[in-house]
Amino acid sequence: MATSTTSQPYNGAPFDNASVAARLAELPTTAAAEAMTVSTDQGEFAAFRATPAHQDPDLSDAVLLHGWPEFASCWEKTATLLLEQGMGVFAYDQRGYSPGVRPDSVGEYTIARLVADLDEVSRAAGLERFHLVGHDWGGLVAWPFAANHPQRLHTCTVVSTPHPRALGKQLKTDDDQYERMGYMRSIQDHPEGVARTLLRDDGKKLLDLYGGAVPDDLAASYVARFSEPRAFLFVLKYYEAMDGRDRTPSTPITVPTSFIWGSEDIAFSRATAELSARYVEGPYRFVPLEGASHWLPESHPNDIASTVINQAREHAADRLRCN
Repeated sequence: MATSTTSQPYNGAPFDNASVAARLAELPTTAAAEAMTVSTDQGEFAAFRATPAHQDPDLSDAVLLHGWPEFASCWEKTATLLLEQGMGVFAYDQRGYSPGVRPDSVGEYTIARLVADLDEVSRAAGLERFHLVGHDWGGLVAWPFAANHPQRLHTCTVVSTPHPRALGKQLKTDDDQYERMGYMRSIQDHPEGVARTLLRDDGKKLLDLYGGAVPDDLAASYVARFSEPRAFLFVLKYYEAMDGRDRTPSTPITVPTSFIWGSEDIAFSRATAELSARYVEGPYRFVPLEGASHWLPESHPNDIASTVINQAREHAADRLRCN
């Protein structure tokens, strides 16, 4: 497995990984930044990476994992803030989003497969232990990764997405949470119809989904990239693969974990968010953002970055005290 610096094999400028890396490289707080392709046995994952000009000795690198319907570029503002504090960053486009990893089989998009991708991609990038930050589907990967690979993490920060067992319980008992997941059932029943609807009229319905929380130019770049032939159908396979048979362990979680959630999240209710605490055995912090939507990487990067940095420093101090 190897990494290499490449131009990106798809459109998306000025929000493709190469453009993001170029802007990060210009920051006075950045020593170096690059767009890259990370090769694993599964294929080639498009990514970007940046190192700070002055690495904080108490901080390691952060791996930033995006959700649906977004790309790694959603993390640019968060990455900028982490670099300012002396933390390196690595973000990659998950399978289906990276053109080099688009298998046709729905069975290749299970949570277990996505967790394995994170393990393989991070190792291929030379990251043996790191701070994990996951939003939306990135969060659905982060919870079980923390449970299954605690030795790989310093800390875990989940953004928007409740613990999968909390979500499963609420789907069975909470009518509000069940109704919020109506879009998921629509995708599972009619993925091609959903793709046509969301991308019709220059992606008007998809733009509406962001609710103004994603900057217009960034949202337009998402639409453009999803509008490439079949691209959107690949990322909808994540939902098609959610058939209830995935048994990836998601507890116990013992690594220091924070969960950031917006009170105006369209997908996840407060009750579901608050229930997530039940499934974490290690140090845990719930960070509710009043008035915030689901799209926190784009709209609340300061809250995300400060949570990541504070948690990292707090537990770095704990390690020093133990030593």
